[in-house]
Amino acid sequence: MNNNEEKATPVIAVEHLKKTFGKNEVLKDISENVYDGQVICLIGPSGAGKSTFLRCLNLLDKPTAGKVFFEGDELTALDDQNLDQLRQQMGMVFQNFNLFPHKSVLENLKLAPMKVKGMTEEDATQLAQKLLQQVGLADKAEAFPNNLSGGQQQRVAIARALAMNPKVMLFDEPTSALDPEMVGEVLKVMQDLATEGMTMVVVTHEMGFAKNVANQVWFMADGYIQETNSPQEFFAHPQTERAQDFLAKILEA
Repeated sequence: MNNNEEKATPVIAVEHLKKTFGKNEVLKDISENVYDGQVICLIGPSGAGKSTFLRCLNLLDKPTAGKVFFEGDELTALDDQNLDQLRQQMGMVFQNFNLFPHKSVLENLKLAPMKVKGMTEEDATQLAQKLLQQVGLADKAEAFPNNLSGGQQQRVAIARALAMNPKVMLFDEPTSALDPEMVGEVLKVMQDLATEGMTMVVVTHEMGFAKNVANQVWFMADGYIQETNSPQEFFAHPQTERAQDFLAKILEA
């Protein structure tokens, strides 16, 4: 964690964020900061608004009120073109892998660097091969997504997000669609990214990952972030009754 948080500019700053869908107020009033190199794990009961909050960070969901800043630039005030440019610096990995089924793994990884960043095919191929090596899939470059396991597809999705060289990675329950035996291989890639200093915000139900990898746990329930603390403190001494109840149910499961 950055020891100069008081002086440093947050990578992401959220001020009084609110989001409603019709009459349903999903996010009620959230103000938080994410600093360079932090790994934030966002946990809480289903329906708490975690995924909506994450999608508001890069404006995939546009907030109803409030502001989101990325490295000091107000995303909520940008036009679509400038927003797209800043969005490129925020990689996102979803529950479902969203790979192009008719393209090989290598082609999936090369597409955005060539189309968006203007990279040559040769450079994009080298980058894709390096990233596949990084996620342990160097031998799957010519495979098609449907021939891969869920865990392998999710690792390709992580590599594809990394191909844009983002400053932040956002993960929306990246293991929730996987068979249990495939969860570990995806969490290992994420743990390696954290070790390398990647700034990450992770919505997850994987409490072991939150305990071992996060710098901070943000506990979310009922449309608010109700508690933020180090994993050690949060899991040992949850401060709010809502968090105590949540952890009791998780530990009983």
